[in-house]
Amino acid sequence: MLVWINGTISQPEDARISVFDRGFMYGDSVYEAVRFFDGVGVGMDQHVQRLRRSLAYTKITGFKPDDYRIICRSLMESLQTEDAMVYLQVTRGVQIPRRHCPDSNLTPSVIAVGSPAASLESMTQPMQISVTVEPDLRRMHCDVKATNLLENVLATMAAEQMQAQEPILQLDGVLTEGSSSNIFVVQGTTVRTPQLNHPRPILPGINRQLALDAAQALGLRIEETSISAKELRDADEAFITSSSRVLASIQAVDGRSIRSGSIGAVTLQIHDELVRRIRAGSSITPQT
Repeated sequence: MLVWINGTISQPEDARISVFDRGFMYGDSVYEAVRFFDGVGVGMDQHVQRLRRSLAYTKITGFKPDDYRIICRSLMESLQTEDAMVYLQVTRGVQIPRRHCPDSNLTPSVIAVGSPAASLESMTQPMQISVTVEPDLRRMHCDVKATNLLENVLATMAAEQMQAQEPILQLDGVLTEGSSSNIFVVQGTTVRTPQLNHPRPILPGINRQLALDAAQALGLRIEETSISAKELRDADEAFITSSSRVLASIQAVDGRSIRSGSIGAVTLQIHDELVRRIRAGSSITPQT
């Protein structure tokens, strides 16, 4: 693992930022994470586009989103790998003394962490995980990829106490998303996933869209609709998508197996189509 901070690459133990950085003080920052296979970032254009949107929403200025590509390449060259995960965080910058309202002339702090990751050849089948259903107590605009993630952390801690790897969040009786993923359920040959803007905005995941594109190419029926926790528990199959996991099959919810508890046929089809598309370097449908 290596860390890039404002143009300097260092070992993790040597990485430093000011305690007065607004990212540290207030979570006043945005982030992205891109998975690379054979040197190609999955949905890189879409990650840059989403970063640009997050920066515009938070009014953080002074960083060019397209520079994310340059930072990724620099870290992978230093790591001497083409298979990696690169996390980027852009904060509003250092402000002394601290106060809620930011000064107008701040210089953003840019931090990136590069880590070697598994190769595409190793992805012969989806990862298998267990999940829990937890209340969604987060801020309203979860479609903005900001670092105010305390409620995500607390939900993940609750899931871990149940020996689960991901909490699926629930608001007003319907599922929204995972703490770091998007959720899908399968009934027969119908693939269902929560809407992006109901009951609250959720993250327009890059791999969410890639999975929807793959399902459509396979001729599966797709529904972006409200999904209850009961429908998740009673599903034929379920899976999550994220940049780090790509696609992971859900074996159990709240300690109870989904059907046989094994990887379902539709989930496996979508996973294999995803891998095929990544290998071919296919572009995905841009988010609007």
